[in-house]
Amino acid sequence: MAWKDPTKKKAYYKAYYSRYPEKQKEYSRRYRISHREQRNARSAAYNPAYQASHREESKISCAAYYASHRAEKKIRDAINRAVHPETRQAANARRRALKAGLPATLTRAEWEAIKMAYKHRCAYCGTKGTQKSPLTQDHVIPIKKGGGTTSNNIVPACQSCNSRKHTGLPSKPLRLVLL
Repeated sequence: MAWKDPTKKKAYYKAYYSRYPEKQKEYSRRYRISHREQRNARSAAYNPAYQASHREESKISCAAYYASHRAEKKIRDAINRAVHPETRQAANARRRALKAGLPATLTRAEWEAIKMAYKHRCAYCGTKGTQKSPLTQDHVIPIKKGGGTTSNNIVPACQSCNSRKHTGLPSKPLRLVLL
């Protein structure tokens, strides 16, 4: 059967196998038996011990893939950075803390809880974070002075307050919310 629309094909098979689930189970069982070697090879590729012993092969393979898909990857990365700037900021803060030998245990859920505890407002000036100017993660004790990226060292701050504070300590006492 020639399918011109892949979505129609997918819908057809989904409906067919929901009507005849025993046929799907039988097909899957036969497939697993007849493709055992391929499945084992695929699962070995996800095995950490296998990956450790084939690290050089993996590096070469990844480099070749990147070289042949460089333009697409740059476009995907640019879109991802534009859509999710907070992810990049959090990753950079985590990397800086780990590089300095400090703890970096803040999760996205903890960050969301911190913002909710501060009612999505800057901890310093009280302005509300918006889509256009989102709140940033500010280290109360800066990384340069030994403060890690942990839930008890991060407060939400608008970009101007975060930039004004820079690597100094807060100019006035803060009400820290411990989670």
